[in-house]
Amino acid sequence: MQIQGVMAMVLVDNIERALRFYRDVLGFTVRFEEEDWVVFEEGVGLMLSPEPIPEINRNINAVSLSLTVDDVDAAFNELTAQGVGFFVPPTTDGSATFASFRDTENNLVQLLQLPPTL
Repeated sequence: MQIQGVMAMVLVDNIERALRFYRDVLGFTVRFEEEDWVVFEEGVGLMLSPEPIPEINRNINAVSLSLTVDDVDAAFNELTAQGVGFFVPPTTDGSATFASFRDTENNLVQLLQLPPTL
């Protein structure tokens, strides 16, 4: 597995308000946008906070680490073989594919495969 980049995902309650702040106030450039998530060229993403569940909760995971890879399925298989336990297997949501696990300190880490740029 070769990591192509690192992205900080910020969980938010209001995606439109956060998008306006990051895009219009901070000057970030939108790379991809879906109904419940936005990825900026600057290596930051916004994701609408899901219903509070133990695995993903904005109160305990305001920022998660996303590692962008070419192939989430291949990286999932490689890490699983090394003993990494995933609580979200490879899943496609809109145009992105992701898989989630915890690091040794219980931080949320996500493998992320983005669609090719146009």
